[in-house]
Amino acid sequence: MNKFLFALGVSALSPLVLAKPTIVTSIKPVSMVVAAIAGDHAEIQQIVSSTASPHDFAMRPSDLRKISNADTVVWVGESLERFLEKPLKNAGKEQSSIEWLALEGMSLHNFAEEAHDDEGEEHEEHKEHEGHEGHEEHEGHNHDGVDPHVWLSPDNARVLAKAVAARLVSLDAENATYYEGNLATFEKGLTAKDAEIRQALSKVSTVPYIVFHDGYSYFEQHYGLSHSGEITVSPERKPGAKKVAEIRREIEEHKVQCVFSEPQFSPAIVEILLEGSSVKTAPLDPLGGNVAMGKNAYFSFLDNLSGQFLSCLG
Repeated sequence: MNKFLFALGVSALSPLVLAKPTIVTSIKPVSMVVAAIAGDHAEIQQIVSSTASPHDFAMRPSDLRKISNADTVVWVGESLERFLEKPLKNAGKEQSSIEWLALEGMSLHNFAEEAHDDEGEEHEEHKEHEGHEGHEEHEGHNHDGVDPHVWLSPDNARVLAKAVAARLVSLDAENATYYEGNLATFEKGLTAKDAEIRQALSKVSTVPYIVFHDGYSYFEQHYGLSHSGEITVSPERKPGAKKVAEIRREIEEHKVQCVFSEPQFSPAIVEILLEGSSVKTAPLDPLGGNVAMGKNAYFSFLDNLSGQFLSCLG
């Protein structure tokens, strides 16, 4: 009888024990910031796998179920993850979601138009995949032409962390002190990590390089780096012969020291560009595919990315 009552007690209490807020995230960098604040008090479900790119992602039925069951969806915004617009609307989750690009206090960059002048068709392809097609607005926020890779700025990560903390406190008031403590720890750690990386990268700030695609402006401007060009405007579109010849000229003219590839896309085009050249190459991973998830994941991500720059430019 006592065992029976004990079993009943456990059964009755278990929903309370397991009732953690469910936060659905779009991509891994979003998950990193959410994890820093949520710790083990919330369940994080990521939609785009860590080895995939959001540029050409297609939703699956399991992803739609995640959105439907989420307490909050945290995403970058329609200019990166256009595939989320309709599912969020259909599930009635637009108002309860956190759109990083739309948060107050964000520092946003526009794509440099001069980078696209010679590749009009490629620019149109980029606009289509990035969600800029037709100059559409989402919930009153026009992000046409905005570079959506905002997670590459520590300042923008701080803005999201504050928004996530506020949302978790509203969802789970009993653990408000825990979330607020995690936010304070994250902000303090971010300030220290930022200063450490800034000092390390200052040694290579004048070394010219080429990136795989024009998506690093937040990191580059924050740390005083400046790339000499990019291989492609749109990551899922291979550059034509004209673009390849142009990049080879840039490599010679600017005395480029490194051409970066990305693990989410084939390095074949980089190999073609550098054939017969002594220019170095290394992968830059803007999504942190190999970073272990946890409360310090975003710091590890910044470490990895700065290390990738240093390994090729130093």
